[in-house]
Amino acid sequence: MRSLRLCLFGFFFVGLLGFLVPLSAQQGTLTGIAMDVETGQPIVNVQISVQGMGQATGGLSNDTGRYTLQLQAGTYTIVAQFLGYVTSTYEDVEITAGGTTALDIRLTSTRVALDPIVVTASRGQGERNLDAPATTFSVGAIEIQERSVQTPVDHLRTAPGVDIITEGIQSTNVVVRGFNNIFSGALHALTDHRLAGVPSLRVNLLHFIPSNNEDIDRMEVVLGPGSALYGPNTANGVLHILTRSPLDSASEGTIVSLGGGERSVFQGSFRSAYLVNRRLGVKLSGQYLRGNEWEYTDLGESAARQAAVDNPSDCQTKLVQRGYGMPIAALGCTRVGQRDFDLERYGLEARADYQFSEDGTVILTYGRTSASGIELTGLGAGQTEDWIYQFFQARMNTGRFFAQAYYNTSDAGNSWLLRDGVPLVDQSKLFVAQAQHGLSILDGRQDFTYGVDLFRTRPDTKGTINGVYEDEDDIDEWGAYLQSKTELSPMLDLILAARVDDHSMLPERVWSPRAAIVFKPNDDNSLRFTYNRAFSTPSTLNLFLDISAGAAPNEQLAALGYTVRAHGTGSDGYSFQNPDGSLKGMRSPFAPGFLPADPSVMWQLAMGVLQAQVASGGLPAELAGLLPVLGSLSPTSSDIGVMLLNASSGIISPAETTTIPAVPGMRESYTETFEVGWQGILGQKLGISADVYFT
Repeated sequence: MRSLRLCLFGFFFVGLLGFLVPLSAQQGTLTGIAMDVETGQPIVNVQISVQGMGQATGGLSNDTGRYTLQLQAGTYTIVAQFLGYVTSTYEDVEITAGGTTALDIRLTSTRVALDPIVVTASRGQGERNLDAPATTFSVGAIEIQERSVQTPVDHLRTAPGVDIITEGIQSTNVVVRGFNNIFSGALHALTDHRLAGVPSLRVNLLHFIPSNNEDIDRMEVVLGPGSALYGPNTANGVLHILTRSPLDSASEGTIVSLGGGERSVFQGSFRSAYLVNRRLGVKLSGQYLRGNEWEYTDLGESAARQAAVDNPSDCQTKLVQRGYGMPIAALGCTRVGQRDFDLERYGLEARADYQFSEDGTVILTYGRTSASGIELTGLGAGQTEDWIYQFFQARMNTGRFFAQAYYNTSDAGNSWLLRDGVPLVDQSKLFVAQAQHGLSILDGRQDFTYGVDLFRTRPDTKGTINGVYEDEDDIDEWGAYLQSKTELSPMLDLILAARVDDHSMLPERVWSPRAAIVFKPNDDNSLRFTYNRAFSTPSTLNLFLDISAGAAPNEQLAALGYTVRAHGTGSDGYSFQNPDGSLKGMRSPFAPGFLPADPSVMWQLAMGVLQAQVASGGLPAELAGLLPVLGSLSPTSSDIGVMLLNASSGIISPAETTTIPAVPGMRESYTETFEVGWQGILGQKLGISADVYFT
């Protein structure tokens, strides 16, 4: 038996050896040393990526800078990356069967990373960071790939001038050079030249961006106003997230990432890019995140929840008095204060790039995010459930000409406000069309950039947020801009820009100028003097908000049925009185919109309320005999006067002798900024910037 086992083992060993020898004969060795091109010193842990022959593999350089890889015979592209150095790519590297190919990796210290090419400060025209007319902070591809994050915002935590509020595991609010707040939209956020905010709410829920970490090529933050090129609502700055093209051979292949951590967090993402041919590339990426949100007890929610449990009918009555139907009121009272701390989000993005000429590309992109969790709003926390954000984008560039159209949509799904349980409905849409061109004359000493923008915002809240304004809340905007850059001397540039915008809710067009002088004594330093005038338009909430904020804080007024409403001004302002001094009307929980403040109308409604109260036992049954007599009366305004109650002072006065000041319509706000800035590179190793500005 022993001799049989030895014989079988011998046959197995010989067979295995026969299998491995041909396999090894088909492989070759790639080896070399990764070094600094200036000093010749070896660099440790350089990431060596190998692409080609249907595989993607790689390795790291060791303590002496050497790397060694076993590869199938064939032709490969080798990419070397290391933080602080420029990425190096080596095309057409031949690996022969049984042979050794030597390839030393020479990396250049990243002065380029200290002075990258940026496109956001001058809107699409690439320029050195030191030449830009505004301070720009850039997060490069290597930094992004080496840092695992839950949302793109995490890459900005070291950016100067950027303020980030962390509201939870994934939710943040980001502003630049300004004061932060809840539900903020102060930052002009872009992804691949597309507005990234929720269409009509104008809030930057940046975790709704479907692009994952592997998609992002770089991020640029422009500090200071940008209205002269980007239009309204850029008074503080611009954030631009730029993603990788599938036409880039270095991005070809599939990457899968998995991670987890505290609060039961699990995160996964993938990106798969494929070159169909040298002109067509496609990409599909996705991400998934789940976890348990940081727990917090809101005292207002807890009190409302306890009241709903103790007296459900009273809770429903109060919601009905605020204008909600009984089905919504009943549902709201069951979920008021019911926080679900489990969060879940998934995102998907598909993209196709077609290069139709040497300098012309057409790009089609679709993205979708579905999120559930807790979001903070100006009216307290909201419980989001299957909030879906989508976009469709088509863009084209050839030379200096760029054009795009995109369509952003939002559907808040089954979401509600936690303090009262009422639904939070948002089915808003945004359509944008843009075109831009540029030209240079006088041997490049004079450059022009010009373009036009069209924005069409279509809020849709089903009456839950915009109330009486639901059918008149559409906004149309257009803008045109021109920027001139003149080289006065090799060391001095003059930048002038102007933009005009027209907003359907504003009575006049708005102008936004910019002027800058950039002095460059050498390639490593620039001194900048700038003036900007920026403007912000009223948001849809400023203009069209019409939502109940609950009972009046005064208990006596609340007992009489008085409520508080958050109310926008509309396009022309808000007046409580007609031109003849009569009241426009009053709200009632029993009818939509406004009822006329006319005693002849209100008397019959009051009789109906009294009958219902007597029937339900809310009033003594003895009053039943009096109701027919009262109902037979038809009083007029001369018989019963209308009185006004000043809720602040408690004074009651006749309506016919009282003038109520009208609320003027919301208008644009302006910001003027004067700034002096310096940027420099010291010793090819250290980048420094300093800015002094007055706003």
